[in-house]
Amino acid sequence: MGSKRKTLLQKEPFQARWLDRFGLPASGWKKAIKEGMAERPFCDTKEALPLLRFLFEKVPGIIVRNQDADTLQLAEAFGWTCFAFWQCGSAFPTFPENYAQLLHDALRESPADRPAVARLVAGIIVSEGTESGRCGFNQLALYEPGLIRESEQRIHAGRYEDYLKADEKYSEFEDALNRSPEFQVDWQRIKEAFPAQFGGSAMIHRTLIPERNWHRGAGEEFADDAQHFQAVFDLFCWKYYLWAMEGDRPHLLKASVVFTPFGTQIFIPGYLSFDQKRDLDVGKITKLHRARHVSRQGKGFSEGRMATAELKVRANKAVHEARAQGLKGDKRYAFICQSLGLLDHGEYRQVKRLLE
Repeated sequence: MGSKRKTLLQKEPFQARWLDRFGLPASGWKKAIKEGMAERPFCDTKEALPLLRFLFEKVPGIIVRNQDADTLQLAEAFGWTCFAFWQCGSAFPTFPENYAQLLHDALRESPADRPAVARLVAGIIVSEGTESGRCGFNQLALYEPGLIRESEQRIHAGRYEDYLKADEKYSEFEDALNRSPEFQVDWQRIKEAFPAQFGGSAMIHRTLIPERNWHRGAGEEFADDAQHFQAVFDLFCWKYYLWAMEGDRPHLLKASVVFTPFGTQIFIPGYLSFDQKRDLDVGKITKLHRARHVSRQGKGFSEGRMATAELKVRANKAVHEARAQGLKGDKRYAFICQSLGLLDHGEYRQVKRLLE
């Protein structure tokens, strides 16, 4: 981290800057954090609260005592990992609390004893653009985290209805499942074959299929009774398009929309005769996907961004030349306009945006 970056981070007191980023009051922030945890179903409060208290209570003192670039970078990265799980649980690699714990432990060590992996993680998180909430092509500061938290609350409750318009198709199949004698016979045979696996109304899940269905591990195995049961249960769930059984109640797969750290997943069950316009609320799905701050794309938009990026490079070169000539204020901006071939109306908002 260069001296310019270090100076930037020291401009505003650490605690005040991060309280403002979290949207927390200077006094009463502890109570506000506890209340906020109720809106975050995928965040473990027992893990999160000590990390957040450490961020606001201890890290400012650690920065003052050490006053070195390594500590500043670790502190910033720790702040961002805490901010990640504070915003929501779905936008950062699983789990952000684990990354935060790594950086927390490193900050408690003397600079000479800090693990290399913590420095590496901090260096990946804190880079050019971090202060504006960017991290490479991805986002540390989400555009609408509230939308993602609402989605997480639906997922936590097993509700996907807000994204669906195919309720009658789901209801028809669910009704057929509940009336199926074959389903009832199969389920009774499984319970009789594996009595030790059943203890009342506990939810029993099928084996999850990883992203893109590519890495599938060893697959079904048959070395002991537990593996026998799981293999049979997975086959049963495949036969009837289930994701779980709760006691004797089947949970039929629904079309689902899930916000993940790497994108938005849309799952269409195999039994559904899919019609995207009639079955999914595309508007709500688009809003959820854009909550991470996705720019509009396409040939025209891409060409426009490339042209703007080129102008930014030329503007930064022109401002260095203007400084070398001792130009200040509007004279400096006028020089940049002339260098870029822009019309000079005496109003320099476009130039100032290029220099941001």
